[in-house]
Amino acid sequence: MRFRQFVLFLTLSLVLGACAGSRPGPAPSKPEPTPPAKVEKPVPPKVEEPQPKTSPKPSYETVVSNGEKLLIFGQAEYITILPGRIRLPARIDTGATTSSIHAVNIKKFERDGKKWVRFSLVRSDGRKVQMERPWIRTIEVKRHGTEQQVRPVVNLEIIMGPIKHRTQFSLTNRGQFKFPVLIGRSLLKGEAVVDVNREYVLSPLSGDKK
Repeated sequence: MRFRQFVLFLTLSLVLGACAGSRPGPAPSKPEPTPPAKVEKPVPPKVEEPQPKTSPKPSYETVVSNGEKLLIFGQAEYITILPGRIRLPARIDTGATTSSIHAVNIKKFERDGKKWVRFSLVRSDGRKVQMERPWIRTIEVKRHGTEQQVRPVVNLEIIMGPIKHRTQFSLTNRGQFKFPVLIGRSLLKGEAVVDVNREYVLSPLSGDKK
């Protein structure tokens, strides 16, 4: 009887051991994929674009009179007439009321029932620039020893230093004068005073003396 129990116990032990040996173990874990190496793209060197050269803003001499800040003009200045940028020397005359300019081929005509004037301004190199402007008014000028002149008056846009104005000019032949342009009080009023001991003190915008 004991022998049979021993054999049965031994048989069960062998069967259990065999079952334990045949049980599958845990599956091996798969290795995680290695991420691709990050390749940094080369950054091109920053090229700084050359900055345009800027000229310093011109400064203008001023004086305060009766609480107003006025420019200082010399007794002679260059002006630029627009359009066409006609650059001419001008004499500053505080005794004259209306400015005047040398013009040739002055012809009066009508346009749409209104009076107009066709004329030519003369550049410093002698070239003529034809213009047409409405006839604003007429002035009479009498100089000592000469006959009375009747002149048409037109508006012209001019630049003198920092001043840009549309102002009245009488048209006349100033070919016998040193200055083709005369600037009168109508332009200077509230804008400038004149230093008669100096010339050409404004900026290159209206023209330095050459």
